[in-house]
Amino acid sequence: MIDDIFEFIFQMLLELVPNAVWKVLLAVIGTVMAAVGTTVITDSTRTGAALLLVGAVLSVGSLVSLYRSR
Repeated sequence: MIDDIFEFIFQMLLELVPNAVWKVLLAVIGTVMAAVGTTVITDSTRTGAALLLVGAVLSVGSLVSLYRSR
């Protein structure tokens, strides 16, 4: 029962917000992750590199997708 309610709310949220907004939000999150990764890389190379890589993929991927959809 509660799963159905959460699924309904999640579907409504996905339908109300346009895809362009989600792509820009992912680009911002990716940029923040890359920035955090560059500051953490001095303490922990693996963690910093992972954050940097995931952040770069998120930001570049969403921006390329946003560019191609226009």
